[in-house]
Amino acid sequence: MTRKLAYFTDAHLGQKLVMGGAMDSDKMRYASEPAEHRDHLRWVLDDIAARGISEVIFGGDIGARNSVPDFFEILGSYDFKSRIVLGNHDDYDAVSPFLSDQTHAVEGKACFSEGDPALKWVFLDSSANRVDEDQLAWFARELQDTRRLLLFLHHPVLPIDTPVEHAGAALRERDTLKALLIGSECDISLFCGHYHMADERREANIRQFCTPAVSYQIVKEADRLEVDTTRRGYRIVVIDGGEIETEIVYLGLL
Repeated sequence: MTRKLAYFTDAHLGQKLVMGGAMDSDKMRYASEPAEHRDHLRWVLDDIAARGISEVIFGGDIGARNSVPDFFEILGSYDFKSRIVLGNHDDYDAVSPFLSDQTHAVEGKACFSEGDPALKWVFLDSSANRVDEDQLAWFARELQDTRRLLLFLHHPVLPIDTPVEHAGAALRERDTLKALLIGSECDISLFCGHYHMADERREANIRQFCTPAVSYQIVKEADRLEVDTTRRGYRIVVIDGGEIETEIVYLGLL
């Protein structure tokens, strides 16, 4: 049975990037702008719906706290089955009232699993810029006897040689999570965002897919942080038995 879904991430609703082009520092800066990126989110979701895709996963960074209701109002206007991952711009207390369909395995963290050992889906919460000890303990139990795993979290686990990582945006204590994944010896497909770019890489039993952002892109190969505000992106994921294929979709200026 073939299953198709869309993975979209980094909406940053209500957060206007203060500086474009080459950044003057190693940090992204935002100003409050309630309408920022709302049209971009609708544009991406319109494109997903037009392709007949009915299952979506959001990879984190809804945006400003007061934009959380707007995000779920927009998402709820489509006939999607949806799951939500939290990113470092998200707050569990602000988002959790909208996640009544998700049962979370660790108190205060948006982490959960689906499926069985033949193909398990696990969703981790890295909103604190780390995966904490309680989640790791729960995740270790979930990995027991799992043969194939789809892992969804906001931050990459495998390093990407790019200015945004060198600026300190990497997941803290990621080597602990990486060691747990490699030690499991199961076949892992990891879907993430956070870096606002497309990237695919493999290490040991991990195949990592980093997905471009709904809001704006960050140039992967550059000497310093540089942004691209001309494109929006998301990833289509097709699961057919034991095979997983993906496709990046870019949308130009609105």
